[in-house]
Amino acid sequence: MQALSMDLRERIVSAYENKEGSHAVLANRFSVSKAVVGKLVRQKLELGTLESQVHNRGRKPTIRGEKLDRLREHVDDHPDATLEERIEFLGVDCCVNTMWMTLRRLGLSFKKNLRERSNKIVRM
Repeated sequence: MQALSMDLRERIVSAYENKEGSHAVLANRFSVSKAVVGKLVRQKLELGTLESQVHNRGRKPTIRGEKLDRLREHVDDHPDATLEERIEFLGVDCCVNTMWMTLRRLGLSFKKNLRERSNKIVRM
């Protein structure tokens, strides 16, 4: 879904300010929803701008920034460490699955070697 053009945004708000109709009438006239008309009018009042706003959605990763850098170093220094040991090293409050997904996001996985009976880190 693409953002509305600045011209259309301005025309909608201008029409509302000139009392050319209700939200429903303007929505029908400009082929948008009533919610969009209300949102644009509210945004103009509250923020003073009709520019498209950035929305940061979703949950932020538990392990990010400096802790992610420390995790990379720990993986290099201790390739045989367990997921629990990595969680303890970082001092984060997360589950084992979170640590596993973080390592996957970094492109790392555990590969077991039955002869050596140890976990090794394999770069994908």
